Amino acid sequence: MWYAIFATIFTFSTSFTQQAHAAERPNVIWIVSEDNSHHYLRHFFKDGAPAPNIEAMAAHGVTFDHAFSNAPVCSVARSTLATGCLGPRIGTQFHRKHTMATLPDGLRMFSAYLRDAGYYTSNNSKTDYNATPSFGVWDESSRSATWRKRKSDDQPFFHMESHSQSHESSLHFSQQIFENEKTITDPASVKLADYFPDTEKFRYTLARYHDRIRVIDGIVGNTIARLKEDGLLEDTFVFYFGDHGGVLPRSKGYIYESGLHVPLVVRVPEKWKHLVDRKVGSRAQGFVSFIDFGPTVLNLAGVNVPEQMDGVPFLGAGTTASEVESRDESFGYADRFDEKYEFIRSLRKGKYQYIRYFQPFLPDGLQNNYRYRMLAFTEWRQLYKAGKLYGKQAQFFQEKPVEQLFDTQADPHEVNNLADDPQHAAVLKDLRARLATRLRAMPDLSFYPESKLISIMNDPVGFGQQHKTEITQMADVHDLALLPFSEAKPMLAAALKSDNVWLRYSAAMACSAIADYARDLAPVAEPLLKDESLIVRVRAAEFLGLIFKLDPQPVLTSVVNETSNPVEAAEALNSIVFFRDCSRQTYRIDPSTLKPKTKGDATTRRINYLNGEPYKSTKRKKKPKKK
Repeated sequence: MWYAIFATIFTFSTSFTQQAHAAERPNVIWIVSEDNSHHYLRHFFKDGAPAPNIEAMAAHGVTFDHAFSNAPVCSVARSTLATGCLGPRIGTQFHRKHTMATLPDGLRMFSAYLRDAGYYTSNNSKTDYNATPSFGVWDESSRSATWRKRKSDDQPFFHMESHSQSHESSLHFSQQIFENEKTITDPASVKLADYFPDTEKFRYTLARYHDRIRVIDGIVGNTIARLKEDGLLEDTFVFYFGDHGGVLPRSKGYIYESGLHVPLVVRVPEKWKHLVDRKVGSRAQGFVSFIDFGPTVLNLAGVNVPEQMDGVPFLGAGTTASEVESRDESFGYADRFDEKYEFIRSLRKGKYQYIRYFQPFLPDGLQNNYRYRMLAFTEWRQLYKAGKLYGKQAQFFQEKPVEQLFDTQADPHEVNNLADDPQHAAVLKDLRARLATRLRAMPDLSFYPESKLISIMNDPVGFGQQHKTEITQMADVHDLALLPFSEAKPMLAAALKSDNVWLRYSAAMACSAIADYARDLAPVAEPLLKDESLIVRVRAAEFLGLIFKLDPQPVLTSVVNETSNPVEAAEALNSIVFFRDCSRQTYRIDPSTLKPKTKGDATTRRINYLNGEPYKSTKRKKKPKKK
């Protein structure tokens, strides 16, 4: 009780003191376009669309040529923005969330600290967090939220506005629209990525998206105009950026540059240009990522950055251009997107991007119901199945190697894997080691399956710290897939027989990652089909199915029907769809045999697909208000 009273008095006195100086602090606005990588704006990428208002912002500010989302999908990326923390460390890495993560004690979403400092905070209007919001995040979060509702004209504000006009759904047009509606952008003028088939439908889709960028640019211009009308433009830092990459196939939801590399322009107000150690109109080459955005706003506002945040400011007092220019690394993660599971990590350092696949047998093109609403997605798969695509254009539907290395300058669309190139062996070794160190240091919770993690979401950070040694052991087992099999074999065999369920789980996954090499371990893996852990059975069935030792579908079906954990059922269903649609030897499945005890969004999506039903939204419709 006395603690609560003291905390209230302390908060009030601190807030009062800071509000007394509120007029002396800069305003900040975030203008966010959804699903938009830097590839779609001419200001960043030569084949992008013109955006005169964004370009005008850049003339009065700083362009960041190396800005990255840490994840290539909405809720995960926005959770990173809101918390300044890496998703796999705090449990916010899955889209859409099954269970909300609880932030660690003492940490709040960054805008709450701005409110404590006397700022008016408004959000219009998307939140989409995977963590339970801390108290006091927004003064208002709604479709009518605006800085104009603050208590007084001299109260500083932070305002965030998100714009869905560039969202993936803007490309969910019908065949009728494709045939009858013309685009402003000439489809013949656009340049497709190297991995796309050059078809009329793909060109139309890209041209239509360039039209959406024009709309976004107009919105940016309108926001700037409103600030000018209010006499606030030269008091306000204006950030424009995409909320992650996108949006044509192989971008949103995929960990390549197309999914992570976002546009970022910051307009610098005249009154506060002393807080930016750069010339107006300059371009920054140092790397910044979403974990840094919240800390940067706090720093501009003169508010201390909480130690629990992973990010570092890139603007504001104490931040020099030379220090920011020295930053050349960005970490990326990709886990579940709706019903589609994977476990992928990446490290961009300098011009190279290193990608580590923990389930490389899963092709990028594995069914995701929402993705395949786009006609271009569907056409691409149809062309592949018809045997009309080869090389770069077929990669999306094929299994991947355990690791990839791309030179993003020479190969901006990342189709030429350099991981086996002797000339790049030193770079590969360096980035592999750097990523391995990061995963263990966090530690990365995704070494456990999501079906395990949902039970610890009341304290994911604490769980990670308590199990850091075990996570390191699991990571070590996974990394056996990177060794020559003759060296890895005895250690994999020992892990498959371990008393520790999570080492057995990791070993089965590592065997699947190098399935053809690990055939000799089939007899050691077979007992795991009856393991006490249902998810270990799933991983064992995957391995044995990949090497054609058994039909995995009966085992996977039994897990779906036996488990009372809907996430575990979804994990098994991911494999069921893979073996039916994508494996080198297809295994049929009778959907009527799938009778899960409990369903969630992901299981419903998978079962609908297996039954041949058209896409259905699994979002609950809001009940109409009673009059």
